[in-house]
Amino acid sequence: MADRPTDYELYLRVPELLSLQKSAAELSCADELLFQIIHQSAELWMKLIDHEMLNVAQLMDRCALIEAQSLLHRIHGIQRLLLDGMELLYTLTPADYMRIRAVLGRGSGQESPGFRRMLAIGGDIWPHFVNLITKKGVELVDLYRDPRRHPDLYAVAEGLTEFDIRLQEWRNRHILLVYRTIGVGTPSLKGKHSELLERGLRMQFFPELWTVRDEVYGKWAAEHPSGASYTLTGAPPPAAAEPPEPASPPTAHRPPKRRRPA
Repeated sequence: MADRPTDYELYLRVPELLSLQKSAAELSCADELLFQIIHQSAELWMKLIDHEMLNVAQLMDRCALIEAQSLLHRIHGIQRLLLDGMELLYTLTPADYMRIRAVLGRGSGQESPGFRRMLAIGGDIWPHFVNLITKKGVELVDLYRDPRRHPDLYAVAEGLTEFDIRLQEWRNRHILLVYRTIGVGTPSLKGKHSELLERGLRMQFFPELWTVRDEVYGKWAAEHPSGASYTLTGAPPPAAAEPPEPASPPTAHRPPKRRRPA
């Protein structure tokens, strides 16, 4: 007679959870179980990130900044677990991946619902932050020029920036995993080359939090055209460079005249 499941197993649905992987007899190779568990756990972590980021949005709506900071710190920890999963996949040999790929059907990581949600979440969360600083009467550029005036607001903004950085790190780790496993120029299961993944590396999830740094530094650079007003060696600082003359308008391109035959 089979043992009755414990409360622990019933609460966590352990039998159903452990039935979601292939049995040993069904595996294409020993490493396929690693491949399945890493990707299944990644979907769960991304589901939790989505859940917690929506909670962060609600906290920002209530101006509960300390709680929002704490929850963002938790989310950063979950993102580290996603990075750790990539580290484990580095141990997968190209030869074993070929065996797994043969039984993947036409599946691709680009189809991951968790991944697609990560791509969209920045656009969903950002309006809540904009509403927050509007309620506080603070412009984003002023927040970054003098962060000590609004430390809680600044901490939330930097928490969102950290989320962005870790998501970009995860995407970068993914492309390196692709290179390590199948090479640089190999098409994916969808017939797309790895260059398409590289395009994603240029995506920022909270772009305003990056451009505001350009604005803050640009103002400082305009006020300090030579950089620092002194040198550590005691030599006089270099003179400010003369502004470049405006470029002359381009001349219209005309094809060369053809010579008439003699």
